[in-house]
Amino acid sequence: MARVPEDPHLNDDKSPLIDLLSCFVCKETMKIEKSAPDSEGCDIIQYRCQRCARIELVRLFRRSRDSAG
Repeated sequence: MARVPEDPHLNDDKSPLIDLLSCFVCKETMKIEKSAPDSEGCDIIQYRCQRCARIELVRLFRRSRDSAG
């Protein structure tokens, strides 16, 4: 997979990686059901599998724009 150069003007919310979670049970691509901030300011994303109805919660960490990366 080719590495895409980081652009400081890109919006992390548009990351294609958010849509790439596969169900651990049936391997179907899961769909985002909802997203909400947690008490620490990170986003909790809830995915649901359309085939088996399994739910997965993922915490999305964001780097600070000021941090070296």
